Amino acid sequence: MSEPPPLPQQKSGGCERTLTFALVGAASLGFIGFVAGFVGPIIFTPEANQGPLLGIFITGPLGFVVGGLIGAVVAQFYRKPNN
Repeated sequence: MSEPPPLPQQKSGGCERTLTFALVGAASLGFIGFVAGFVGPIIFTPEANQGPLLGIFITGPLGFVVGGLIGAVVAQFYRKPNN
């Protein structure tokens, strides 16, 4: 019996690019959200000792998730110019 022909190789669908954009967006917005939520309450209400928890538990993780989603969407619309 002969072996079946090999399956054709498909080109990459840009998964690496999408992952890169998503991680960069997540890290960027996550850091911005964390700093804003951590430092903002310290500046505006210094007497509140639980203010930095906003950045740790809410704005940092929210910025990370939103940044990842925005990065993935941008990667889908980004096209490299053809040589």
